[in-house]
Amino acid sequence: MGLQSSYEATRGGEKKFLRDIKPGDQLYVINEHYDRGPTYSEWIVTNTTSFMGNREVKSPTNGAVTTAQSLLRKERKILTQRPSHLPNLGARDSHDAYTEDAQRAAKAVADLHARQQANTLSQRYRTAASR
Repeated sequence: MGLQSSYEATRGGEKKFLRDIKPGDQLYVINEHYDRGPTYSEWIVTNTTSFMGNREVKSPTNGAVTTAQSLLRKERKILTQRPSHLPNLGARDSHDAYTEDAQRAAKAVADLHARQQANTLSQRYRTAASR
């Protein structure tokens, strides 16, 4: 069976989430920021497990690694579809001097780069898990 569109940090939700995820799956978390509003961050399910036997997930933008279980418990909700209405936290652009059009273009390029990084990492783990 495929992934649900989201998983909640309930006992049943966590069990289903951990059963459903596979290496290479892309997971998304909504991040609330005091100063700039909501963004999303992306995590890729790896083909490795922690010493406790929990599936690990990795951030394609900063290389952080945690377990899928810890991520769900910390964030309380994980999405399996990219929230296209929000900016990607990993594709931040801090060029305030740009014109509005140039800022939009820079953000689009940064988002495209972040998506490409995530897709490459996702494919790597899918390929490694299928061997």
